[in-house]
Amino acid sequence: MAEAKISILPLLEALSRPSGTVSPEDITKAITHSFKDELSPVQTGALLTTLHFTKLDQKSEIIAAAAKAMRAAGLKVDGLQADVWGDETSGGKYGGGLVDIVGTGGDGHNTFNVSTTAAILASGCGLRICKHGNRASTSTSGSADILTSLGAKLMAITPPIVTSIFNEPSRGNFCFLYAPVFHPAMRNVASIRRELGHRTIFNLLGPLANPIDYSVSGGLEARVIGVSKRELGQTFAETMKILGARKGMVVCGEEGLDEVSCECRTECWRLLVDPKTNEVIVDHFFVHPTETFGIPTHSLSNVAGGKGPDENAAILVRLLKGQEQDEEKAVKDFVLVNTAALIAISGLLGPVERVPKGTVAKGAVWTKAVEKAKEGIASGKAWEEWSKFVEKSQQAEDSQA
Repeated sequence: MAEAKISILPLLEALSRPSGTVSPEDITKAITHSFKDELSPVQTGALLTTLHFTKLDQKSEIIAAAAKAMRAAGLKVDGLQADVWGDETSGGKYGGGLVDIVGTGGDGHNTFNVSTTAAILASGCGLRICKHGNRASTSTSGSADILTSLGAKLMAITPPIVTSIFNEPSRGNFCFLYAPVFHPAMRNVASIRRELGHRTIFNLLGPLANPIDYSVSGGLEARVIGVSKRELGQTFAETMKILGARKGMVVCGEEGLDEVSCECRTECWRLLVDPKTNEVIVDHFFVHPTETFGIPTHSLSNVAGGKGPDENAAILVRLLKGQEQDEEKAVKDFVLVNTAALIAISGLLGPVERVPKGTVAKGAVWTKAVEKAKEGIASGKAWEEWSKFVEKSQQAEDSQA
């Protein structure tokens, strides 16, 4: 680590005083300095620790500031064709833009890689998926681990490759952005994070740091983000608003799950545009496997994450090909409700009616979204989109050799 060039002592002193005040801009500058390796390890550690124990790292404006700094320090994706983005405010209808589904992790349940599988499945249903992810940090198999096991060359997916995937005449519907490729500056804080022994604000930033967000005006058209603590639900919804999101949903299973639960209700905070004011508002409601999606409930013990990436990869292949084993029915239903949530919120099947506050969402759009997800499997489209991405990644690696 390079010798410190900048001191943030005044900021640290302000953070340490009960009456001290700091602005999101102060945090943005400090985080940016850490990414550039301009702070001493002690000051970087002190910043992360102070934000954690003052709980400032759970405030939407602070999280948004850190996410902006992280994305600004990362690689950009340029040259995406305008028609990729569509009009995300046209009554909630899907405009053909890029979407993502991701969880913050850290829920302790170690379930199957549901958001990864749901992302691939959704790509076979007509959504353009640009998923951002990493290897496992708190589970046995992260999104990058399972995709690598299936032959994807994630290190070869660079900004120009992303552009080519979505811009080519026969363009694909799925791409995965591997965090270490697009956020190389994170290595400057990696060792400090490991030595601190507690979670930091960086544990929350992954779902908010998809590089596409800063690639063109408007960012991702839609996204579903899972959080493991309900108190983060409204916080993340407000953070997404600050970052410019106009369509999306934050979810938290009532058992503390950072996915749409297959066992019980899931609390939801949905972002949508008020057609009267053109302002982004947040609706608060629940979804339930059976009441909302028409899917039977399953215990989380039946959707455990397996022994590792290879085993989970084999399950993913069987699910996408419609060849799941009897004991994998629960996992398939788990994937279906998460895929359906993304399909519905994106507006692929048309606008989703507002749900009265605190009630369970019901209606045809949710059950039709499940049928759409099933079609993605039965038609072979989901497997086709995944195979196309793997081939593209392998070609990219060969060309870079």
